Amino acid sequence: MGADWTGNENVLGYPNGLDMESYISKPALDVILHARDAPEIPHFLILDEMNLSHVERYFSDILSVIESDEEIRLYDGTDRKAGVRPIDNRVELPKNLFIIGTVNVDETTYMFSPKVLDRANVIEFRMDAGELSYFLENPAKPELSNLDGKGCPSFGKAFVDAAKNPVIVPGDVKPVYDAEMLVLFKTLQGHGAEFGYRTAYETARFMHFYKLLGKHADSDDWFPGAFDCVVFQKLLPKLHGSRARLGPVLKKLWYLCVTEHKISGTKQVGDPGFKEERDDLVDAVVKLAEDAARSTDKKTEPVSEIPPGAPYPLSAEKISRMWQLLMDNGFASFAEA
Repeated sequence: MGADWTGNENVLGYPNGLDMESYISKPALDVILHARDAPEIPHFLILDEMNLSHVERYFSDILSVIESDEEIRLYDGTDRKAGVRPIDNRVELPKNLFIIGTVNVDETTYMFSPKVLDRANVIEFRMDAGELSYFLENPAKPELSNLDGKGCPSFGKAFVDAAKNPVIVPGDVKPVYDAEMLVLFKTLQGHGAEFGYRTAYETARFMHFYKLLGKHADSDDWFPGAFDCVVFQKLLPKLHGSRARLGPVLKKLWYLCVTEHKISGTKQVGDPGFKEERDDLVDAVVKLAEDAARSTDKKTEPVSEIPPGAPYPLSAEKISRMWQLLMDNGFASFAEA
């Protein structure tokens, strides 16, 4: 995509001002319409370097309908065509359309707003020295054409059905999931960074598919790895600010990510007083995190070496990098420029 995208015309096209029966389509709209006409086949709209322009401007209509499930109005007036293809004046975002964007962070790009981050899972790709060393021994340009046609067509319908159907958190981890979400909500709420219903809904779906695709049994200890991804992909990306604003919340999250704090009481789900007991335990864990944030002991600060047995090491490692940026620059965000 380009750095001059200031409106949705490069995504959804626009009515031809010189021809009342013509519509100028764009590749993104073509994908949307193709997905609409083939509802059982997954379609992927990939935007390379999507933050060269403000996403909130050129993607505003799509961001809105992701939330509302309404149709996008393309034009008013009489029917139009793009070539020989009829273009309806309204289009619905198909459920079999999946949007992927790549992002680079430097002085030429823009940061994402909470409106964008609330609707996305952020996956960070980093290269370590071992990977670079291997590449230097065998330098070669990747041949992306080798991937053409390698997808498995038999998975298409199942993939789309899974995306459409409602799911819930697996029952074997739901009590601990609910408690951990409450701990994080209350921790972030004190800093104006709490999440809403959409994030809670999408994290529940993530937990379901993490177990399903990993083929984990109820007896497996799969929850920490899954919830670590939830913290990293859905909660940390929204954090940014000055040392005074961000420092305390990073210390709280560091405590929660490196300290074992299983929230389990004597009562079972459905027992009288279960919710009250759980909420008291949640508040106790939040209080411990607050105490750690207020402490002047250097041991409560994030460090580069993740303690053994940390429940959420992936998120802890990211927090330690953000903490170092905060100490060095007085400001930090999830996106490390």
